[in-house]
Amino acid sequence: MLGACYSRKHPDFNRYGGVDVSVAPRWKDSMDTFINDMMDTLPRSLAERRLALVNPRRPFEPGNVEWIFTSKHRGLRAPDGTRPEMPEQRLRRA
Repeated sequence: MLGACYSRKHPDFNRYGGVDVSVAPRWKDSMDTFINDMMDTLPRSLAERRLALVNPRRPFEPGNVEWIFTSKHRGLRAPDGTRPEMPEQRLRRA
């Protein structure tokens, strides 16, 4: 989440940080706050899960994120209108 929004080297930066998607200051500044805010929504297993924006025009913030299965994430569009490229697809191209 932080890498995609703030690191130009992150493979998803152009789709998130590059189109001004950000992380709420309370989450950006404190991993503990992020964990406490998300504790009630954490799935039993994070395997095959990703954090997705409910409204891609708003930042990663409480009330605007949800845990989804990776397979569902493939069908979602990023704020710039593109579909996410999954890690296993990146590995095959390398």
